[in-house]
Amino acid sequence: MPAHELPLRRATLALLPLYPVLAIAGAVTHRAALSLAALLLLLTLWMLPRLVAGTPRAWVGWGAAVLVAVGLASIGLTDRLLDAVPLLILAGLALWFGSSLRAGREPRVARFIRVLEGEAQLAQPGVARYARGVTVFWTALLALQALILAALLLRGLFDAGDLPRWALAYQHVGGYLLIPLAFALEYAFRRWHLRHVQHPGLHAQALQMMQRWPQLLHGTDRHR
Repeated sequence: MPAHELPLRRATLALLPLYPVLAIAGAVTHRAALSLAALLLLLTLWMLPRLVAGTPRAWVGWGAAVLVAVGLASIGLTDRLLDAVPLLILAGLALWFGSSLRAGREPRVARFIRVLEGEAQLAQPGVARYARGVTVFWTALLALQALILAALLLRGLFDAGDLPRWALAYQHVGGYLLIPLAFALEYAFRRWHLRHVQHPGLHAQALQMMQRWPQLLHGTDRHR
């Protein structure tokens, strides 16, 4: 990573956890200002590299997006837009994981292992097969979660009645907790199932993934 990108990456990683905090707080307290702050924070972090680079098109796009977000907030639609954000992210990630399962492609988790832990780790007995299975697991889990959130969003948009409390709790809190919980459970199962292989610590692995996410996201897939 170029040295000038490191402070930007650290700032993004430090501020990103504020998004779910603001989004959940806005949903629980019904304060539009908190929901709007969450939306603007996510938008700014997403566009931050181009904004810092001073790209005129990025600043015009950011300004236009802010005006749209403020306009939606003024008519009470910010919460609905925020509800759509995790849905779109999850659907995109499900497609991203699933596309790597096509014939001749390297499963996404196998690539994670190769990039983060090296070729030798991936060559260990049973690791490549397990990596494909975990790729299937994440594809299915993310797709299912996206479908559930889509159903809840459509119900909220077109049904005059309020969602049950359990549905609201899942939509605004449970959805955010499911992914880290699944990550931790998969890590525990992996430690048991592949106990003949040395594994990095859970915290170290999560930190390494966040730090090298652009490489994992934009790097070249290996074809077989």
